[in-house]
Amino acid sequence: MMVVASWTSIAFAWQPAAAASADPQTPGDTAAAMLITVEQTMLDLTNADRAANSVAPLEFDPETIAVARVRAASQLGAPHLTHYDDNGLVVFAQLLADAQIDYQLAGENLARASTEDGSVATRLEQALMTSQTHRKNILERRFTRVAIGSAIDGQSKLTIAEVYRN
Repeated sequence: MMVVASWTSIAFAWQPAAAASADPQTPGDTAAAMLITVEQTMLDLTNADRAANSVAPLEFDPETIAVARVRAASQLGAPHLTHYDDNGLVVFAQLLADAQIDYQLAGENLARASTEDGSVATRLEQALMTSQTHRKNILERRFTRVAIGSAIDGQSKLTIAEVYRN
């Protein structure tokens, strides 16, 4: 899902490890550590896919990490992943607007998988790259930043939300 807006954007230099401070869970919580590891791994795999396709890497976007994590958590327990609210509006675009986060182009990928083994991030990235619409977001040259949020339910189902923008 891509959304175009007429706002300008500001670029920040920030290291992905700083995302740990944005996590709402208790420090030292093993589930929180696993989610942060998945988020970092997904960013690394996304940038590896971009490099393999001669596309510049994405910067971690600390401004949108809360939006990505809210989007991931909102999909837990839902029968189907969806980009839209009950009124047919694009949820992540509304969350960006509510947070006063500017962009000219933004996109979102959602995915879900079981965490029964340590390869969950690799499996999710491979699935996203084999889907034409998700691959388009991953390889979109106009995107320069991404925040990848994750959430897990009680049945070991992990949901990730990738929020891209320029």
